[in-house]
Amino acid sequence: MSALKKFQLILLISCLFLTPQAFSLQGYVSIDKNITDVSWNFIPINNTSFNYSETLATELFLYNNKFGIKINQTNFSLDLERSIEPKKLELDANSKSLEIFIINNDSSSAYSFSLIEQLADPQVIDCYTFGSLTIGTCEDATLTITNIKPEYKFLGESLIWIDGKNIGTSFNIYKASNNIFFNEYSIYLQLIENKFNWVSPVEEIKTGFIANLNYNGQRIADLIKQTTDILPQREKWITAVTGITFKNSIFLTKNISFFYEPTFIFVKQLDYQEINNLQKYNIRLISGMSYDYLDLKLSFYGTYYKNNLYGFEHISFNQRSEHHYSKDFGSLGFSVTYKF
Repeated sequence: MSALKKFQLILLISCLFLTPQAFSLQGYVSIDKNITDVSWNFIPINNTSFNYSETLATELFLYNNKFGIKINQTNFSLDLERSIEPKKLELDANSKSLEIFIINNDSSSAYSFSLIEQLADPQVIDCYTFGSLTIGTCEDATLTITNIKPEYKFLGESLIWIDGKNIGTSFNIYKASNNIFFNEYSIYLQLIENKFNWVSPVEEIKTGFIANLNYNGQRIADLIKQTTDILPQREKWITAVTGITFKNSIFLTKNISFFYEPTFIFVKQLDYQEINNLQKYNIRLISGMSYDYLDLKLSFYGTYYKNNLYGFEHISFNQRSEHHYSKDFGSLGFSVTYKF
């Protein structure tokens, strides 16, 4: 049974479990969108290839005195523009998560277990620049190759196909607090299994006439290997994340409040073939203003990441992108929440 089917089955069981007490349920539904655009020079963006990023999340939370359930669906997109082939790259991924809560009698703390799944749309690349050599079917291509093996037939005239997904679990602890600096904090441990795959006939060019041709002082086979070595690894690996989040909201007027939410995480990659020295931590700070009117809350906020999206958006991390994960990143967001 696929992870998505398991997700749907657990969701169905959870809904059936809560239905007898549906009359006493409380909760909220929210829509959240945040965006980063290269034209916004007031936001930290240090990746010279970056063009645009967008995240749209919808969330439903239901709870009673003892139990709760949270369902989240998120669409993440990232667009890059490069000076070499592929000159445009698009990453589109859909995430689903299901979180089951056990709430203490005084509602001052809760424990939860989450299931997470993230699927990326396959990336299909027509041309790729290997060092100084461009191979493919685009206008800039120096070399075009074909292969009649059945495993490459679905590529058509394209050169490379890349696919990615991850599944994971998370154990979370939530605590209310009377601290002057925060009114709530949470601790979590997350384990994510990452699976990537790529297919391209260029990996066949290891020996033979084409492989031994010299291009700008290098064997074509060596030029290709230098690039394929940094494509996403095909062997699965585990990302372990432990983190703590603090939340605080300060009312400036009856309806307007200022809020901030720092998160500190430590990240460990297991069975991952790193190319560069990886960061061991990341910091995310969300801060903004909210307006409350009856059961409706409108929020405008900014988000800052110390080491890009490392440890937060797992689908965007692999050997091709890891060199960007020592740089900061930011976005602007807006959310609407209805409480019932």
